[in-house]
Amino acid sequence: MTATVERIKQQIRSLASDEAEELLRDLQHEYPSHARSDDEAEADAVEAEWDAEIDARVKEIEDGTVQLLTAEESERRSDAVFAKLGIQRPVYRP
Repeated sequence: MTATVERIKQQIRSLASDEAEELLRDLQHEYPSHARSDDEAEADAVEAEWDAEIDARVKEIEDGTVQLLTAEESERRSDAVFAKLGIQRPVYRP
């Protein structure tokens, strides 16, 4: 690195943490990185896995290989699980 870059890095190290954070945000906004972070790549992989799971479940429904539950049966089963665990089931009221 050039002497100028080293001098700038040294000056940045002397900033208060809130000033350094503000500088970082400004630089990221002004010079966006086109490199994908590991977090973004992992999020994309997880999303792809969920998409595949959803596609597989839709196919099972369309093929008739799964038995669907009514809303009432689903509620009954959920209530039974909460009761078995001794947990007060939260009630959603829009």
